[in-house]
Amino acid sequence: MTERLRRAGQVSWSVVGVVALLAIVALVVWTVRVVLAPLILAGTIVFLLNPVVTRLQRHHVPRAAGAGITYLTVIGAVVLAGFLVVPLAGAQARDLSREWPQIQANVERWVDARAEASKGKSWEFDRKELSDALSSSQLSVRQQLDRAFRLGVAVFNVLLILVLAPIIAFYLLVDLPHVRRVSESLIPAGAKDEVMHVAHRLNRAVGGFFRGQLMIAAIVGVLCSLGLAAIGLKFWFLVGMIAGLFNIIPLIGPWVGGLPGVAIALTTGSPLQALGVLVVMVGVQQVDNHFITPQVMHRVIQLHPAAVVLALVAGGHLGGFLGLLFAVPLTAALKIVLGHIWRVHVLGEPLTDASPGEDGERGPGLVERVLEADEEEKEKKEKKEEPVAAPAR
Repeated sequence: MTERLRRAGQVSWSVVGVVALLAIVALVVWTVRVVLAPLILAGTIVFLLNPVVTRLQRHHVPRAAGAGITYLTVIGAVVLAGFLVVPLAGAQARDLSREWPQIQANVERWVDARAEASKGKSWEFDRKELSDALSSSQLSVRQQLDRAFRLGVAVFNVLLILVLAPIIAFYLLVDLPHVRRVSESLIPAGAKDEVMHVAHRLNRAVGGFFRGQLMIAAIVGVLCSLGLAAIGLKFWFLVGMIAGLFNIIPLIGPWVGGLPGVAIALTTGSPLQALGVLVVMVGVQQVDNHFITPQVMHRVIQLHPAAVVLALVAGGHLGGFLGLLFAVPLTAALKIVLGHIWRVHVLGEPLTDASPGEDGERGPGLVERVLEADEEEKEKKEKKEEPVAAPAR
């Protein structure tokens, strides 16, 4: 018992040191935060595409060529999807633009009705005050120009990120074995097995989360679009794609994605159609929660729903949309690291037993795939360099 308390004290002080180091790193990162967005997007691309590049490398395709082939395949798939989707999305966008004045008028009538019903009650509100609060007509010309300038700068930054991130990701994909060797050389020999073990679990959790969420978002978007088309909702394709996109954010996203469908049904259809939208959204979410997500994610991330909600609240407050997107994988990574430290360094479990069965069956991750490919290349080079024995006379 005394030995365990001593180890717990050592680990506690080690955690304090790690937290202090992370605080310093966070301060430095915040200072140069302008480079975070392209690096985060590039890292996400690497997580998504590296399994394909590594598999091509195992079939004797150089990593540069494999990365190029993978990029071309993804670009071709996006272009093909664009040819199939853009005409439909463009037609619905034009229809929405034409009907927007009527939708706006319907919304104003609905607001007027609610204002009339609120007269004499504690929650009474004035429609004119609401309109003035939402209107930007009180802005001066200078303020409107400043707003337009800020919007232009934001659009330029987004376009720059979308251009730079794939370029950075390509170089990372090509040089990943070298990056792995350099990173491994910085790890003390006594801790190498443990660090690689934790890195494997982190890779499985984070990479599996993003790959799984993208696949689930696509499936949910298609199912929502088909369901909304079946009930005759206008702009069903746009609403379904919005629902699929927001489905990337766990728990909160699906319901946020359903709001545009309900609003369009109330302004262009009927309350009965709005109820139909709710039925479709709830039905798709039930199918997703009970069939699609368990199969695709395969218990990659095990977090209690309360932990997910708290992580999303904190992530949204600290980082906005990006905070919501990365809150769950970051929380899962923190759980893996802290759980490993507790089991190995406090409870004294062997390294092979430090990973509970919560992660399901473990397959090779990003680090292991690169390591295996590197070892195969070394063995081939050694075989080629072996001297050929002279024939016996």
